Amino acid sequence: MIKLYADLYIADPWPAAYIEYLDAIIIADLHLGIEGALQEEGLYLPKKVSESTRNLVYNILSDLNPSKVIIAGDLKHSFGLLNTSEWIEIKKFVRSLIEDYRKDVIVIRGNHDNYLGVLLDRFNIPFLERYDYDIYTVIHGHKEGLLEDFNEVIIMGHEHPSITIRDELGVKYKYKCFLWGVFGRHKILILPPLSELATGASFTEYEYIEPLSPLLKKLDLGRFKPFPIIVGETVQELPELKVLRHIL
Repeated sequence: MIKLYADLYIADPWPAAYIEYLDAIIIADLHLGIEGALQEEGLYLPKKVSESTRNLVYNILSDLNPSKVIIAGDLKHSFGLLNTSEWIEIKKFVRSLIEDYRKDVIVIRGNHDNYLGVLLDRFNIPFLERYDYDIYTVIHGHKEGLLEDFNEVIIMGHEHPSITIRDELGVKYKYKCFLWGVFGRHKILILPPLSELATGASFTEYEYIEPLSPLLKKLDLGRFKPFPIIVGETVQELPELKVLRHIL
């Protein structure tokens, strides 16, 4: 575990945050059923992509054994009605969380999660716009808002953050990462996506990217500190992006 603030941790070596008092992990951007959604667009992927994502969550649960799982948006992939692949994958997933792993589950609505409530209602899973507890607010991150609208610590997904690192030969390697930033009294933790296919912009060149989240657009992105992850192996802390750009 890597302590960030109060009882908030990065659940090293997993792409998840952990709040100790709640005994809860927070994960984001699973995009289950992505194979079926892309197939409708003429792109064919191995059907094991969603299975791999589900198994990653099960590995996290087996390792940490939290009481609660909070999903910070984009549990599904398509923007419309649940396709057959999404219905099967998500139903299998949430049933396993509840019946096999005996976890309390909360799902935050992401921009991909339209019509998801129909399925979640069958399992009595809360489907929320945001989750507030003590100093924390968990959101997906796709909606307009000001820092002042939230609690002191904001935990979010949506951005699919990564950084690019060069080795001594100039070869580039791209890693998913956590981003942790302090902005006055507010702190923001951006989670890496769980889906292996969800790759976003590299924040190494933060000055040249337009963040997806409206919440980030007016912030100095250089003040975020990246924590690149090799899933299941390690999470490493690096300097703030504004310092890192002079090193990499």
